[in-house]
Amino acid sequence: MTSSNSTGQLYELMHLADSGLPAGGYAFSSGLEGAYHLGLLSSGTALQEFVQCAVETAARSDIPFIHSVYLLEKMEPEQLADMLQLYDAMTTAPTMRRASRTQGKNWLRLLSDLYPRAGLDDLSRWLADNGLPTHFAVLFGATLRSIGFAEGPGRQLFLFQILRDQMSAAVRLGVIGPLEAARRQQGMYEFCTQILDEVDGIEYTGATRAAPQLDIAQSLHDHLYSRLFQS
Repeated sequence: MTSSNSTGQLYELMHLADSGLPAGGYAFSSGLEGAYHLGLLSSGTALQEFVQCAVETAARSDIPFIHSVYLLEKMEPEQLADMLQLYDAMTTAPTMRRASRTQGKNWLRLLSDLYPRAGLDDLSRWLADNGLPTHFAVLFGATLRSIGFAEGPGRQLFLFQILRDQMSAAVRLGVIGPLEAARRQQGMYEFCTQILDEVDGIEYTGATRAAPQLDIAQSLHDHLYSRLFQS
């Protein structure tokens, strides 16, 4: 890859990381709103621990699916179907299952429009024809690979989005202010790098979810009296 191509890809990735991109991430709290109503975010330390848990959970449960998409010699429908169905079975909280499907569908529609030459419309039709769940993590990997982004930057972008959306949700809930959120987000980048190194090479059959507190917070969402977020 030439220097100019690398620079071009950086611009594209920065565009996809922009919180103003209408992919729907801003509408999700990934359980943080439920944790807030449970009283689990009563201090800065508690918030830090919750966000760190959310990032690590995403790394251990989602990144292996993204990695496995990049291992495919070509985008074999059968293997992609297996990944989507396994991800669906692993997502035990109904709220998060719906949120993941909604965000995946929005992401695929958006990138189909932004990158018409990547053939993503064909992927959309195939998913619809086969009644497959449109989970965000799997389709995130599939779309980036189809467009031509490298796996490493793609994995970083995925975790960045998780971290960004958690901090944004905390600000909108009034847990912390914007400046404090920016400081805390910057302080998490080293942890993100570390956890990505730990899950490097793990395929989707080795993906794990082991954060019951996060699952409980996510499951509470449907029972909240009022909600700012979809999950």
